Amino acid sequence: MSGPEVHIESYFSIETDLAQSFREWSEFVKGEGYCVELQSDDGGLVLINLIQTDEERPLILVKSDHEGELFQRALGLTTYLLAGHSDCVMVHRRV
Repeated sequence: MSGPEVHIESYFSIETDLAQSFREWSEFVKGEGYCVELQSDDGGLVLINLIQTDEERPLILVKSDHEGELFQRALGLTTYLLAGHSDCVMVHRRV
């Protein structure tokens, strides 16, 4: 997938069920816990996944096949939900 990609780092000390919050969206395809797959009517795909890294902290990867409204909405809700369970959330746009 060669579209936009954002890495969200946090402590994840309080688990956040992202999939539960996205289930009510019409674009929801499947998901569980931190992993979500969304697809828009025009075929736009957004994937949200918990990635274990070699570093101490895992990260949430939000990526899409193109930058559009679905990607922006998904990134906004993901960031908002994670910020509700952490005192430190770092968001990095990958180019």
